[in-house]
Amino acid sequence: MTLAAGTRFGPYEILSPLGAGGMGEVYRARDGKLNREVAIKVLPEAVAEDADRLARFQREAQVLASLNHPQIAAIYGLEKSGNLEGLVLELVEGETLAEQIAAGPLPIEDALAIARQIADALEGAHERGIVHRDLKPANVKVTPDGKVKVLDFGLAKALTGDASSPDQTRSPTLTAAATQAGVVIGTAAYMSPEQARGRSVDKRADIWAFGAVLYEMLSGRKAFEGETVSDTLAAVLRADIDWDALPRETPSPVRRVLRRCLDRDPKTRFRDVADARIEMDAAPEPAAIFGSPSSVPARRWPWLAALLGLLALASAGWWMALRPRPTVAAAAVRYAVTLPGADQLPFDDMPILDLSRDGRLLVFVSNHDGRSHLSIRARDRIEPTTVEGTEGASAPFFSPDGQWIGFFAEGKLKKVPTEGGVAITLADAPNNRGGVWLADEGIVYAPDYTSGLMRISSRGGKPETLTSLDAARGERTHRWPTYAPADGAVLFTIGMLNGPGNYDDARIAVWEPATRKTRVVYEGGSMARLAPPNHLVFVKSETLLALPIDPNRLVAAGDPIALTDRVSGDPSSGIAYAAVAADGTFAYVPGSGPAAVRSIVLTDRAGKARTVPGPPRAYNYPRFSPDGKRLAVSIGPGHGHSDDVWTVDVETGALARLTFGDGKSGNYYPAWSGDGRQIAYSTDRAHQGIFLKNADGTGEEEPLLPDAHPDLPSDASPDGTRLLITRGFPTTDILTVSMLDRKVTPFEPIGSSPVFSPDGRWVAYTLETPGSRVQILVKPASGPGGKVQITSDTGAFPVWTKNGLFFLTEKKVVVADVQTQPAFKLGPVRELFDMTFDRGSVPTRNYDVSRDGQTFVFMTETSGRVWKRVDVVLDWAKDLARLAPAGKK
Repeated sequence: MTLAAGTRFGPYEILSPLGAGGMGEVYRARDGKLNREVAIKVLPEAVAEDADRLARFQREAQVLASLNHPQIAAIYGLEKSGNLEGLVLELVEGETLAEQIAAGPLPIEDALAIARQIADALEGAHERGIVHRDLKPANVKVTPDGKVKVLDFGLAKALTGDASSPDQTRSPTLTAAATQAGVVIGTAAYMSPEQARGRSVDKRADIWAFGAVLYEMLSGRKAFEGETVSDTLAAVLRADIDWDALPRETPSPVRRVLRRCLDRDPKTRFRDVADARIEMDAAPEPAAIFGSPSSVPARRWPWLAALLGLLALASAGWWMALRPRPTVAAAAVRYAVTLPGADQLPFDDMPILDLSRDGRLLVFVSNHDGRSHLSIRARDRIEPTTVEGTEGASAPFFSPDGQWIGFFAEGKLKKVPTEGGVAITLADAPNNRGGVWLADEGIVYAPDYTSGLMRISSRGGKPETLTSLDAARGERTHRWPTYAPADGAVLFTIGMLNGPGNYDDARIAVWEPATRKTRVVYEGGSMARLAPPNHLVFVKSETLLALPIDPNRLVAAGDPIALTDRVSGDPSSGIAYAAVAADGTFAYVPGSGPAAVRSIVLTDRAGKARTVPGPPRAYNYPRFSPDGKRLAVSIGPGHGHSDDVWTVDVETGALARLTFGDGKSGNYYPAWSGDGRQIAYSTDRAHQGIFLKNADGTGEEEPLLPDAHPDLPSDASPDGTRLLITRGFPTTDILTVSMLDRKVTPFEPIGSSPVFSPDGRWVAYTLETPGSRVQILVKPASGPGGKVQITSDTGAFPVWTKNGLFFLTEKKVVVADVQTQPAFKLGPVRELFDMTFDRGSVPTRNYDVSRDGQTFVFMTETSGRVWKRVDVVLDWAKDLARLAPAGKK
């Protein structure tokens, strides 16, 4: 060992050695500042003395440090002491999984409990694009209370570098002590075939290793063994797996998981570890006769457990024989479908899936090559297929016979055969909010987010108005139509003007063909689906609820009952969307919980990114201070009720809270004053409107436009005399507010995201009108002068700096060279880099550019929900009547 007890490693005191391996030497150390013990992994000299490899490692370690998962051992930081470089890691007490397996095979229930936690860790890392590459029992620790921590996540890539060429001779474990055959074989035994061949590695290599680890837990032996590295790799590539080594009582779903994980062809291997986890969840748990099934005595002395069991059976045999035997419900059959790239697409206001009426087909929106398409997963097929002719698609829905799919794309309502082909355009739908195909061949759809429902024949023709908004009752939208029990009736959602943006206050309504009128079925829910024979299911704040109904009269027959934990097994995960087929099949999208947790990212003009230090949180609406040293952001749970405005130090990530909401209302959309001394923000508490607060947090807030909502601050003039704001939703107009006398002056009747030019003479803004592509216009801030459209195709969210006018297209960050004096003149327009972050939505943007035009700030993930997969449960309707009986609460 290099370091002796008592040695200082930066601010840490070395206490004792913990071990050594290909990843470096590991020591127990004490953090004197925080009074905690940590693990320090001293890097191999080959890394520490190679400037390029060290720099690459440091970059990778920064990415790894972003992982924040209860089943992943955390990276606290990098530390240097003399010529040594080290990682400061979470110290995890307990045995490694390798040490546990050395005592013999694990009981099935223990193995599955550990495997589920490993799968959770892999899923969390894979969602952030991080692959372990060296998963094995020695890299899994089990704490004394049964919690699993996966170690050394991603360090294989960090230490070796090239992810696309995992050269075995440079693998950190393979190069460690080549004479220690056990260590070498131990790692080689968990390599995927593509990794063993030196080919590119992605998350499917981790899924292979996961299968190898699960096999070893159950059987007590490695799936692939050999006397040398070459023999072991040869076994990985060609040897048959001894499935008979598994315990006879291994459930069939677990056997299927192992075969799909250990499939040598990565194309037919599980594509996502969530698929394996859900399959394992369907496995019945072995019954425990006596005591704790995971107790050490039961594992090490099985004869004792058997004896106790026999005694118990003997003493209770007559009673067991005579007592009535309860009927045990069979476990629901379920499977999971990964949503490729769905979290990169703005689907917050649209359904992203549908089931055919017979439940055989699932259609969902996925992302291919940066653009949405429709994909279909048949119940009897493992791999989904892409539906040709559906580029740019959203909000799909099946025809009653399952032969066609209706969907929306390019501002149109379209239909396409289920097997794919040429899409047929039926009607305009510039900003759709869903549709449904009825049994009479009519299609009912919401063409816009501020419209009533329309109806058109599926064969084409002239659309007719089905419902109209009742402004006197505060209705602002009719959306998300679906079929109802009565022929020709349509269920849909009514969104209200004065409620929260997440539709918790919306109304579930029905349009009835007999009266051609609308009637409210239930207040306080949205996006309802019929669950035959007599329930509606809907989602409220990502909680799934079932409402018993009288199917003949379409009225509530009880109160809604929350079902999230009974469906997913984890109420904290939430449910974003749900669909139910007529045969009782149920499909749902697990939600992200209360908010999308993300980090703040800064980039240069080439798109090269670095993460602002600090914990990931629900950040929104970043704005640079005039000097570029701080950001104003809103932080909160993300559901629009209790955000607050904070400032963030760009270099250190230090947070300072500016506003203090009451937990029921919040403060949003910060905008700096021209001199950087104050921040304006919008609030939705009792006195709604725009307020001002000193940027250093001192003093009381000052009302600028109290009792005015929804008014949103957008940008202050450089001289500090005016503030641009937007008013209204979803259609917004632009106004200016005098900072001197609070006078409000109309500026533009339709527009959003307005910004001043650096000299204050011009204003650029986004124009979005139904049926047209979003554009950016420029007009004088005051005085005469016409508008100038600066976008030739499309663009949104302008930011004006002294080095150009920046904006976003569908895929790019763009800058336009402009001249503002003596007159406005547009110069060349150049694409800078791909837009891979959250864009924001009208009327607000979720990025900013520093005043010198050199630095951009973005968020790492999209706002709102984050969706990764669809879970499908077969014959779910059988349990629904039992779980949500009519007349019960």
